[in-house]
Amino acid sequence: MSRSSAAPRGHSRPWSEGLGTLLLASALFGVMAVCVRAASRSMPATQIVFVRFLGSFLFMLAATGGRGLRPRASEVGRLVFRGVIGAVSITFYFIGIEGAGAGLATLVQNSYPVFAAALAVLLGDEAFTRRLGVALALSVLGAAIVLGARVDVASATTLGVLAAIAASLLAGGAVVTAQQLRRRHGAAIITTWFMGVGVLATAPALLLGLPELDATLALLLAAVVVTSVLAQWLLHHGLGFTSATQGSLAAATSVFLAAALEALTLGDVPDARTLAGAVVMLAAVALAWRRPAPLAVAAVPLVELAVTRAADRERAAR
Repeated sequence: MSRSSAAPRGHSRPWSEGLGTLLLASALFGVMAVCVRAASRSMPATQIVFVRFLGSFLFMLAATGGRGLRPRASEVGRLVFRGVIGAVSITFYFIGIEGAGAGLATLVQNSYPVFAAALAVLLGDEAFTRRLGVALALSVLGAAIVLGARVDVASATTLGVLAAIAASLLAGGAVVTAQQLRRRHGAAIITTWFMGVGVLATAPALLLGLPELDATLALLLAAVVVTSVLAQWLLHHGLGFTSATQGSLAAATSVFLAAALEALTLGDVPDARTLAGAVVMLAAVALAWRRPAPLAVAAVPLVELAVTRAADRERAAR
């Protein structure tokens, strides 16, 4: 995996650089979720998160040879922040998978495009519209339907859903931060720093004591590491060619593959209430869809056009 530079500005990119890359990342995230669910039967979710970050960090160091991983001093704080918020989000997500299952936790967690869009509004990247307001309301309604009228705080499923909701809120901020970083940095440096910070943030989970490692668990953990690091790099790469909302919406489609694989391999089939909530939450995600290019990318073609026209006028005057 070579170092990836920031997206060249003012130039169109093929489908494979944007949406195609993000959809592939989504598929890998879906496979990862099912592997986490299977591994959580033998290992606490918090420790799986640590293994995920450690393995991914070592993978990125090996892939890059450590080259091009030193950011400007002014960007260190933002990279650390992205790592911390992402690590906490993924920890909640894995806890959600452990308690509620891969399909249900991924469904709830994948409402984060709505929160990403809302945060983009607060940061001035997008304008608040009635559609976004309705999307936020539908997202809350969908989560309420999934939880059901009777909430048993002692239920593992309920706690898992609540953890996935927390993961969704944090993931929205993580994606917006990553998209802003992607305007100035390549996917490799963002991914490596994310994994490195994640290792430090999740290391305390080792104090719980490690379970016995057998061949099956080792294979599942390896699958979690490989799918997650490839998916994360692809997500960061794709965010260089899309807005934060577009990128998060494309990545959110992992819920379909996660639910299907979980039903086929683990026998966990979503019930009618979950499917009803899924329809409402996916409607919220659809309403949050935005099609503007990122501001930093979109502004450059206008500047280039103005410079080109000025040069043309100067040549004509001669």
